[in-house]
Amino acid sequence: MLQEEGARERRKSILLVDDLVTNIKLLARYLQEYKLYFALDGDTALAVAEENQPDMILLDVMMPDIDGYELCRLFKENPRTKKIPVIFVTAKNNQDDEELGLQVGAIDFITKPVNGAILRARIANNLELKEHRDNLAGLLAAKSKELDGTYEQLLHAEKLSSLGKLSSSISHEFASPLFGMEQILTTFHDEEPVADKKHMLAVCIGECQRLRELIRSLHNLGRPTSSHMGPTDLNQIISDVLHLCGKTFEKKNILIEKNLQQIPLVQAIEDQMKQVVFNLIFNACDAMAEGGGRFFIATSVAKEQIVLTVTDNGCGIAPADMQAVFAPFFTTKQQTGGTGLGLSICYGIVTTHKGTIEVRSTPGVGSTFTVRIPALEAK
Repeated sequence: MLQEEGARERRKSILLVDDLVTNIKLLARYLQEYKLYFALDGDTALAVAEENQPDMILLDVMMPDIDGYELCRLFKENPRTKKIPVIFVTAKNNQDDEELGLQVGAIDFITKPVNGAILRARIANNLELKEHRDNLAGLLAAKSKELDGTYEQLLHAEKLSSLGKLSSSISHEFASPLFGMEQILTTFHDEEPVADKKHMLAVCIGECQRLRELIRSLHNLGRPTSSHMGPTDLNQIISDVLHLCGKTFEKKNILIEKNLQQIPLVQAIEDQMKQVVFNLIFNACDAMAEGGGRFFIATSVAKEQIVLTVTDNGCGIAPADMQAVFAPFFTTKQQTGGTGLGLSICYGIVTTHKGTIEVRSTPGVGSTFTVRIPALEAK
């Protein structure tokens, strides 16, 4: 805030360009409230303007080396000075001179002898216009960046929607024959007396079960498990999931730390929120080395949003992979059979609940996933 106030209070600066010192002294006397720079020739003016970036340039037309019109053109051709407004202050006073001055890029044309009050008023008005123009340019740049981000989110959401429709269709086609195959293999497995063949059948049954889980994930991506949205206790969901996964964590030597603060309810589809928590927790566990590790899960309230964070001390995510983390089928778990759908499903569920999900990661140190969901308004 102090920096912003300081920027607003900064004295505006003006570059005075004239080959006569007496003219510069006269202008300087009228403009004592401004920070002033001076130049008696074109080359000096170009150098001073580029180095100091004044807020405005007052320029004489009749100069011995480079005349004012050519100098103005040079200012406008230089990327560092082209946005600085130029006002001609000159003894030339016919319409052709004024028209030429405006054509080469000046914003105003003041004739000598100069009236101090009129000069100050025109400078003040044009500086105010420049400030508004600069502010507008900043706002447009910020909005453009915001729109770019929104567009990327819409593209991702549309990608998920299209994928969901496709996966929902094909999952039904795959499920029935896969179930039949699994039942036949199970029957043969139970009746097979030879150990080697029995083991091979067990492997096939395991692969069928893995495919069934993939189909279930595809189906969930396309069709929510339920549509009932109501007041939901996120802390209770986290506690339930941690309780169910307790044995898995013990086997993998994973230490759980949690800090569940008192938080309001959220308006959510409960089983979908369970899926988000489940996926984030197991994603953290999968990122850890075989010897075990530690992950931290926490909830808090910030700006009328419930914030869920899951932090692990696992392998982290490579910078080149960060943009694709939430993309469907992207996975770094090829060796452990990851489907690449867990985080993409989380993204779809969270955005459907008008929330956001983001990740920060350092390779070799770990990752933190942060989910923000609007808190349920008290009635």
